[in-house]
Amino acid sequence: MMAIPKKLVPSSPVRNLVRRVIRESHRATLSTRPALETLALRVQLIAMPQDPLSPVKGADGRPLRPFARRPSDGVLKRLVRAEIDGLLARVA
Repeated sequence: MMAIPKKLVPSSPVRNLVRRVIRESHRATLSTRPALETLALRVQLIAMPQDPLSPVKGADGRPLRPFARRPSDGVLKRLVRAEIDGLLARVA
């Protein structure tokens, strides 16, 4: 089960990208650790990765929303994949 909140990721293509990367990682992990298939996993996105090089404030001086500071799709894929691989490696 996955929870990718629309509040954190308002763009449906980006939400689908995150879901796809999580599914790919889970399937790759199952090929090396079949015991994970018997477990029920729940993945919930609690924070959107942010690009440290993007500006913190907009042209009007107001802080940008977290999604406005997200990294490019390629970088986002690598960040999510590294995070989910690390989490799945810790599962007993």
